[in-house]
Amino acid sequence: MSPTTNSAKAPRVRRAVKRKRIAFRLTDELAVGLQRADAISGRNQSDLITEAIAEKTHEIIRMGSLLELTDRDMDALLAALAAPPEPNAAMLRAVARWRERGSPV
Repeated sequence: MSPTTNSAKAPRVRRAVKRKRIAFRLTDELAVGLQRADAISGRNQSDLITEAIAEKTHEIIRMGSLLELTDRDMDALLAALAAPPEPNAAMLRAVARWRERGSPV
């Protein structure tokens, strides 16, 4: 009976195809740190850098989509949601334009 390895039974993981290249310069200190992280993690530098870029990109996008409100602003928003005002002429025109441009509604 021959032992089987986990990799023999593991399903294949589909990896995204990397087509874009980027070039940049590092300080000596950062290069040394990257080499140490590479050695400690057992991963290559490209994978480490790609993961760091992905994490930072998602963080920036998430932070850019957050809306911070003061207590006063939050109270006004909640009041408007609880009792929305009647739409005025500008709002009706905006809705009409939105529908003309192929809204999903």
